[in-house]
Amino acid sequence: MTHAKTKTETCPHCRGTHYRLANAQGMLNASVCECFRCERCNGDGRVYFLDEKGFSYVRDCQCADFKKRLQLLNRAGIPGKFLNVSFETYFTNPPHHETQKTAKSRAIDFVKDFGAAGKTNFGLVFMGDAGTGKTHLAVSVIKALTLEKGVECKFVDFFQLLSDIRHGYSQDKSEQALINPYVRARVLVIDELAKGRNTEWELTVLDQIISSRYNGGDKVTLFTTNFKCESTSRDPKKGGEMKMLDLESQSYADLLARQTLPEKIGPRIYSRLAEMCNFIEIKGEDQRQVRLKPSQQFPRPKK
Repeated sequence: MTHAKTKTETCPHCRGTHYRLANAQGMLNASVCECFRCERCNGDGRVYFLDEKGFSYVRDCQCADFKKRLQLLNRAGIPGKFLNVSFETYFTNPPHHETQKTAKSRAIDFVKDFGAAGKTNFGLVFMGDAGTGKTHLAVSVIKALTLEKGVECKFVDFFQLLSDIRHGYSQDKSEQALINPYVRARVLVIDELAKGRNTEWELTVLDQIISSRYNGGDKVTLFTTNFKCESTSRDPKKGGEMKMLDLESQSYADLLARQTLPEKIGPRIYSRLAEMCNFIEIKGEDQRQVRLKPSQQFPRPKK
């Protein structure tokens, strides 16, 4: 983004971005840095002009657009824990997996191509195990789209979405009114897709949102999920036959972890996703586990 000049070229707080990010009561908040001073409007937000006949008129200053973009980021609903998340902080050098480098590149290209003439904007589905950076990339996309292109975006964890709707019921709000904010957003990120029980009601809510956005035409949706498109739990030589398992056994837990995305959300919703989005599988170590002490780490399900 281009902005007006500032009082200092090397602000230690914003490092030249002219805005500051903070975790405000658990949510990401962007504000104009103290170093920013617009020389056109002197902070008023409006610029006065004289036309050829000597009549004066007023326009919004260019810096007003900068402030509007910060507000777009604030309204996106990004949790404050993602304060320092960006494409720059998503590391892809060895020992990180090659798919992480590819995923980052495709996410950056998504932002670059967004809204370009002649380009069809498909959404993205980031798939992979926990800690591989799926949400990191999705949040980075939102930050870039709001701040660089002024695009309205919204982030929501699927569990939180369902919780908000349940809470809305207690206030006598209609389901349509509750899901409208997620339907209207130009770009929506649904984090942790298919996590949990995926009851009939939960899938109905998901179907409503996805179908409404699908029919909206210009809406783009991104998803993150721990579930993959293809199953690794069945032996193809046995024609997909599965053994009866004890519900308390590790094998049963492993089986749940290997359920596929189509199995979790159903063929109808999955079909819509396949038409709306490009799928990106991300492999690699759980970076949250890597940063823990060995005694704090837990084993992943067997594959």
